[in-house]
Amino acid sequence: MLTALKVRLYPNKEQQIALAKNFGCCRMVWNYYLNKTNTQYQDTGKGMSYCDMAKDLTQLKKHENFLWLKEASSSALQQSLKNLEVAFKNFFEHRSGFPKFKSKHRKQSLRYPEACHIKKNGIQLPKLGVVKAVISKNISGKIKSVTVSKDTTDKYFAAILLELEDNSSVKEGKISGVDLGLSSLVTVFDGETVYKVDPIKPTRKYAKRLRRRQQSLSRKSLGSNNRKKQVKRVAKVHQKIANTRLDFLHKLSRKLVNENQVVVVEDLCVKGLARTKLAKSVLDAGFGMLVNFLGYKLKREGGMLVEIDRFFPSTKLCNCCKFKNDSITLSNREWTCPKCGTHHDRDENASKNLREEGIRILSTSTDGQSGFQACGEDVSLVSNSAKKLSSMK
Repeated sequence: MLTALKVRLYPNKEQQIALAKNFGCCRMVWNYYLNKTNTQYQDTGKGMSYCDMAKDLTQLKKHENFLWLKEASSSALQQSLKNLEVAFKNFFEHRSGFPKFKSKHRKQSLRYPEACHIKKNGIQLPKLGVVKAVISKNISGKIKSVTVSKDTTDKYFAAILLELEDNSSVKEGKISGVDLGLSSLVTVFDGETVYKVDPIKPTRKYAKRLRRRQQSLSRKSLGSNNRKKQVKRVAKVHQKIANTRLDFLHKLSRKLVNENQVVVVEDLCVKGLARTKLAKSVLDAGFGMLVNFLGYKLKREGGMLVEIDRFFPSTKLCNCCKFKNDSITLSNREWTCPKCGTHHDRDENASKNLREEGIRILSTSTDGQSGFQACGEDVSLVSNSAKKLSSMK
């Protein structure tokens, strides 16, 4: 089993200079062979493989204009070529966009695939020695690779990829349905009790500070040192917002994983929600990040995450008589079932329906089939998360 641990690095001045050279060499190799591959594809209709790029890199390092490439770790340069090959593969398999050229004015990173060791005071990296680090956990697994990064606020981090023995056992606990929303970030129903957790809204919390920093940035002259300093001040506010959200979602996901064996959530289309007038609140809530945290943490603990198809009418379906009320709008936070007369809280009713649907899917060991109407058509729910739902007109 592979796991990762991100730690903070504190390199000295010599190591910062060496890391800057390594970042620049890896960035140059990526941009050089991205351009060369594009040019070769336009001329011959065939790009360059990793083997072709690695052979050419060996000759390039001997050229008098590129002798400075020898100052960087050779394994890091080769890993940059592997990353480029993976980027092209992901593009052709429609998993990501076309590879882009890297800039020195953004986040910098490189990966050391070998020769990395944990020392008492830090991490030993090739051609850098021992870099001081704050490691909060005991590392007992085999180190597969170390990715060193520098963010826009000039902070250094190392992501350590570890290979551990798979000692996970079947987790015992409750089955909870979790409804995601904006008024209440999560509404959890475990079969007995219901509770809600409100969102912290970090973007709105630090909006005033961010606005003042950006206004000050707009008054600085282009290319001046004062503008460069102000760019870092703005970046620190953005980092504060991101760290606040990340800390909150980690704590919330850990609480849900500790309390439950199975968590049932709805597979929301975050990209679609981000195109609406609620885009700022949707992106600030971090729905996708929370589901991602729940997924890998439950897997480590031996639990399970069940994602219900986004077309399942969890909000409009009465939990008591299963009547579907199509007249409910987004503004209706509470509603009364016209068939059985039960008064529902919108989010609580949705969490109960999600829990029941998750139990049904687990009991039948299938992806689940449903005969509900979506956009006026009969559709079936195929795959909980991976496959897209399509309807025939």
